[in-house]
Amino acid sequence: MSNKLERNIKLSDAVNMYIDEARLTTKDFRRLWAMAFRGLQEIGMDVSWTPKITVLPVNANLTANIPDDYLEYVRVGLFNESGEVATLKVNESLTRYRDTTPTRLADTASQIGAGMTVPNYPYWFGYWDEDYEHYFGVGSGLVQAGECRLDSANGVVIFDPQFAYSSIVFEYISSPIMDDDYTIDFRCQEALISYLRWKDIQSLPATKLVNISEKTMREREYYAQKKLARKRLKPFRLQVAEQYIREAATYGVKG
Repeated sequence: MSNKLERNIKLSDAVNMYIDEARLTTKDFRRLWAMAFRGLQEIGMDVSWTPKITVLPVNANLTANIPDDYLEYVRVGLFNESGEVATLKVNESLTRYRDTTPTRLADTASQIGAGMTVPNYPYWFGYWDEDYEHYFGVGSGLVQAGECRLDSANGVVIFDPQFAYSSIVFEYISSPIMDDDYTIDFRCQEALISYLRWKDIQSLPATKLVNISEKTMREREYYAQKKLARKRLKPFRLQVAEQYIREAATYGVKG
């Protein structure tokens, strides 16, 4: 038997750990597994699920189809020359009207005369010495290669009419995949078991053994364990902190 610590534990293993701890029987397994799945969803969305990255082709009507396993988006952008993801501006004013039809662009053609609105192209902020420059203090994050809006109901990303790229980078939280069982990061193990402790008694009527204070205590324990799991998954690293300090000193205004 391998004594290697596995990075992920099965949901059924976490349920069995709680069954042993609470001195329950296998008859409770199905009920507790359903609770554990709810805990997996909550802890995954709040703490443990890592964004999935994919490249989506842009359709002729300037939309991109969202993957079937999409739950929540993280970033939409393009690769730049440094290998980074340059994000697009999220513009909630872009219309979702007929965004699943091939004639979307024609159906949403401008009803306002030319020059009545200020376009975002090109992305210049000033003019100096026969060249365009950024105003001091205006970050490069404002220099964005286009605009987008998520239409989760119709499963597409919408782009502005001037969007000129054939594909985009899409980072998103995906639905977990079940092999023989769902898994969760081992650093979230105690948070999931604490969730089972709390939910196992939450709906029970108040008695001497299960009173309001006991329910409240277990609820607080769960949130404390979830907070600890978040710190374990995203720990404070001195190297990163030092980098932030050096960058702040480098980009600060000098007297």
